[in-house]
Amino acid sequence: MIRIVERNILDTTKNIICHQVNCKGVMGAGLAKQIKSKYPNVYKEYRQLCKDQNIKRGLLGATQFVDVNENKTIANLFAQDNYGVKTRQTDYEAMELCLKSLYSVVNTDYSKYKGCSIAIPYGIGCGLAGGDWRIVKQMIDDILADCDVTIYKFK
Repeated sequence: MIRIVERNILDTTKNIICHQVNCKGVMGAGLAKQIKSKYPNVYKEYRQLCKDQNIKRGLLGATQFVDVNENKTIANLFAQDNYGVKTRQTDYEAMELCLKSLYSVVNTDYSKYKGCSIAIPYGIGCGLAGGDWRIVKQMIDDILADCDVTIYKFK
C-alpha cells in the first residue's frame, strides 16, 4: 500500500528512508545534505563506497543500505551519475533498478529488512535532479505496490 502524507521524512517512524544520490560522493544539497548532517555515518559509508567502487564498476542503479540504529536504515538510491541543475540528472533506468532492489530487499525471506516499512520523499529525483514526478511516481506505484510505503511531502 502506498500513501502520501504531509510531514518531514526525517521525522518518520518508518524503517527505511530512501533518497536519491549521485555517484560522485557529494551530498551537497536537498534531502541528501540534511541526511549527511543528521546521520554522518551515512555520508561516511556513501563517500567510501563512491571512492572504492565507482571507478571500478560504476554505481548507477545500485542501492546502498546504511543502518543508523537498530530500527532505522537509510537507502541511498544511486539514480543519478552526476549532480547539477542545468540538465536532468535523474536516470530513469537506474531509478527503476534501485526501486526493484528495494522491493527485493523488503520481500526476501533471508533479508534482515524483510517486511520493513519504507519512506520516500515526494518528488524523489524530481527537484534538483530534474526528473519528471509522473514518471517516477508511476515506477514507485508499479514496483512497490505490495510494500508498506509512505511518500512524505514536506510542507
